Amino acid sequence: MTDKNNAKVTADIKKNRLYITAPSTATKTELQKVYTEVRFCVADLQPGFDVVTDLSKCTIGHLNGIPTLRKIMKYLVINKMGRVVRIVGDMSVSFKQLLAIASKIQCYKPVYVNTHEEAEEELSYPIKPNGLRFEINKRQVEYSTNQRIGTGYLVDFSISGCAVQESTTPLSDDTEVSVTIPLHQEQDNLTSFTIPAKVVWVRGDRFAVQFLDLSDEMKAELHTCLVNEVQRDIA
Repeated sequence: MTDKNNAKVTADIKKNRLYITAPSTATKTELQKVYTEVRFCVADLQPGFDVVTDLSKCTIGHLNGIPTLRKIMKYLVINKMGRVVRIVGDMSVSFKQLLAIASKIQCYKPVYVNTHEEAEEELSYPIKPNGLRFEINKRQVEYSTNQRIGTGYLVDFSISGCAVQESTTPLSDDTEVSVTIPLHQEQDNLTSFTIPAKVVWVRGDRFAVQFLDLSDEMKAELHTCLVNEVQRDIA
């Protein structure tokens, strides 16, 4: 799809990859066109498809376009996309706008690059095992090990692990812990999940864990929660 505003959405079936060129002015009307084309293209792709979004010529035309942008994000998450790479050119106007929007909503964590070539290079590496990662803002978690309990705040989260900052109880690499994380199982229903995990790195008051022995049912529940989180504003 191409229009006078230079928006374009294509699917590369061989690479299992979705390419989105955002319109130069991301108004509600233009983003709705992109959303329609995204739905057509995703139908031709397999779960785990990568997404490359070119935002190098884009500005957010009006705040009324943000709900449609979030609708696109939710649709991609529901359909189990894999890696996300955003092309932001010199990382000036579009990059600053994205950061401002991201500070107000929960969203997945993309990789930012300057050019199409850098995007292709990023996706040429083998798929990382930790899955699509999300920023879950202002969410306190609890963790315990050897009868010691600590708290902290999520930095990011995926169905295979999470990172925590401002931890109150020190941990060390390879320590097995139990992590309790509150997530929205429904839009207004906050449910706590207690998950066994192993510490994979520690840096000051930050640490990351890999979840252990998650069943397919639990992974599906966590994915549903992440879809709900994408739609929520920060309180």
